[in-house]
Amino acid sequence: MDTTQKTYRFTIEPDAPIATLEAALQVVRRLGIDLRSLRTTATPHGMEVLLRVAAQEEDILILCRMRLHNLIGILPIREMPSLVVSNAVRPLQHCI
Repeated sequence: MDTTQKTYRFTIEPDAPIATLEAALQVVRRLGIDLRSLRTTATPHGMEVLLRVAAQEEDILILCRMRLHNLIGILPIREMPSLVVSNAVRPLQHCI
């Protein structure tokens, strides 16, 4: 079965960024979602987070985003566009 993958980007307020990040990761774990990658960057306005997650159904990922949105300290969440790679065989093109 194919998995659906989404990348979310959001900022955590500078008050308690580590505790808020732990709460966000608990949401992912409780929903049984695969955490594919996590990138954090400290900024003057808080902690920037790039979170890539995957699940069997897209509805679970939507629920995850809604629950993350309800956490105190997480600013608006943006869904980043995903790259689509086709595994189909392409004919070789020769440059002349």
